[in-house]
Amino acid sequence: MKNAIKLALSGVVVITVGRMSAAGLLPRNMLAGIRIPSTLRSDDAWRAGHAAAATALTVAGLGPIAAAAVVGVREPDEESEKLISRIGTAWLLGFVVLATVQARNAARAVGG
Repeated sequence: MKNAIKLALSGVVVITVGRMSAAGLLPRNMLAGIRIPSTLRSDDAWRAGHAAAATALTVAGLGPIAAAAVVGVREPDEESEKLISRIGTAWLLGFVVLATVQARNAARAVGG
């Protein structure tokens, strides 16, 4: 159950970054966001990249939260909990990769 809580929290963090990106409230920084060379080149590249990636980032956070909810409601055995957690983590990583590609493409389009 402890892993499910961590998984849910990671989902909440990623959704928060996604929503902040969509609203243009995530300034260029070295802590949160998609920090790749193309998005870090300028504020315009940062904003364009994060605007393009906002939906994928938000969706990325839903998988871990859903996985944690399943674990919390179903209370599966240890092996099943590990599998459900891995599925939630894979969902998160897959959509973060998609968001990164979208951010890179958008940032490059504005000169990032």
